[in-house]
Amino acid sequence: MTVIRQAASIALALLVLTTATSCTQAEQDDLPVRVTQVPAEVRGLGPALLAVPLTDEATGLLALERFGDDLAGLTPARRHTQVALGGDPRFPTVARGLGEDRRDAVLVDGRLRDVTLPDFGYADRAFSVESNLSITESRCLTVTGDGRVGLPAVEAFCKIADRGGVIWEQGQSGRYGGIDLASGAASPAVELPSKPIAATPDGRYLAALTSQNPRQLVIADTRTGQSRPTVTVNGAASGAEFPGVFTSDGFAVLRRPVPGTRRISLVTPKGEVRDLLTPVGEVAFAPDGRRAIVVDTRSGKGRLSVLDLKSGAVTPVVGDGTERSGEQPARPAALPPMTGTVTATVSGDHALVVELEARQDPRQRVPRPSRAWSVRLSTATATSHPNTPEASEVTVWRHESPPTGAAALSALWFAPGKQTLTLSPDGTVTSAPPGTFPRETLGDGAVLHTLLAESGRERVDRLLVTDSSGGRVEVPTGAGPDQRVANVILTPDQQHLLISLRPLNSRTAPGDLDLVMIARRDGTGKPVVVYQGAWLVSLGIVPTSTS
Repeated sequence: MTVIRQAASIALALLVLTTATSCTQAEQDDLPVRVTQVPAEVRGLGPALLAVPLTDEATGLLALERFGDDLAGLTPARRHTQVALGGDPRFPTVARGLGEDRRDAVLVDGRLRDVTLPDFGYADRAFSVESNLSITESRCLTVTGDGRVGLPAVEAFCKIADRGGVIWEQGQSGRYGGIDLASGAASPAVELPSKPIAATPDGRYLAALTSQNPRQLVIADTRTGQSRPTVTVNGAASGAEFPGVFTSDGFAVLRRPVPGTRRISLVTPKGEVRDLLTPVGEVAFAPDGRRAIVVDTRSGKGRLSVLDLKSGAVTPVVGDGTERSGEQPARPAALPPMTGTVTATVSGDHALVVELEARQDPRQRVPRPSRAWSVRLSTATATSHPNTPEASEVTVWRHESPPTGAAALSALWFAPGKQTLTLSPDGTVTSAPPGTFPRETLGDGAVLHTLLAESGRERVDRLLVTDSSGGRVEVPTGAGPDQRVANVILTPDQQHLLISLRPLNSRTAPGDLDLVMIARRDGTGKPVVVYQGAWLVSLGIVPTSTS
């Protein structure tokens, strides 16, 4: 049985703590190593699994009873394995046994569970979909927190759909299915005219668009194999730009049946159409398909309202009494009519709404004052956010890959100043200055941002953390120019960041540039290297008091 070699000397540990840069070849031979103990004030980190180099050809797995344990003398839990990387280590993933150690495993909460993976699935890049579900991309595998692993088909490719849900494609056949977000089970594949833009949470129904104009919404039932074109959605963009979402009764869509007319309709899987609201201005749908934030223009005035996508009920949004600057807070009442340009986005049960003052001259794109609110959709109540920047245009920030689950983060971008307002699923709103772009919500009202250098390139040496109080803190990562920030976790004590660094150029095994660090959330002090030459691939969380 292979045994991990003794850690490097104290002098080496001090060197690594001082600078997180590449090691000499002699140091490389001593990897993996615990460089220093986890600071005593860091709490709540439980069992952990590290992928580590055992030989030049083999990457193994070390099982730790608690993150921060020493590695010296540990016997590997796996001697040769391929781990699906890329997701949050708190979410499930898989490891395929290789070489002489052919034991496969599901990695959940820092523990190994023996499984037998399908022969045709790869353990490559993983995506965290929900806290209980991850998927791999090519040769798609679905992995649940209770240890279930699925493979929709031999040649299957999975992705998170732009408008919600997870879809899989059977090779390049034009046949698609959905994934049940609760069980990870795949629905049968059906033929569609284009890649689906959405799937229901149980994976049964898919929504797509016809490829030729006038474009129509197609809803497919994977259980029966039937699909049908429904309403025309002239001029609608595809993917993330498409204004629609699955509800409990069908697909809610913003359409324009007549030029100049905007209408929200509910389309059932049988093709039946029920109009919910018309005319309507700005619309942003909640990802869960229960509600939408809308500007109701039926009275001739733009009233910010919440539309129930099941009943069709329209509820005017009530403010907190501070909407008009310079006035004392009044009793809650419906917000004043929207007279300017409204932009909105939704995360969880909350919407972020910005109104730009109406243009005096439509031909000029000069910055204008703005007003902003966060709106709780379930109660149709708004909280105003003061001191929003002037802008000539406000747009919805788009993720490189669609967000899902509790980590979903929405944002609005102000031009030309390039400021950002972010919205977390819990309703937290934060602001970020120019030279940043949102990365993810950390929880506890904190949002992580990437910083940009003057050249426009991403900085790796520091990250920005913002919160709802207006606080902005730059946190050093310890990364050098040949490293990247792979993932960041807010520790359960809510005062530290657990940062994984990896080389810019991908490697098949952990090496000297692979570090697991701990930094203080308030940006003070230097980040501490806990492990070098290791990938943190699974982590359990231990409940802890933050008082």
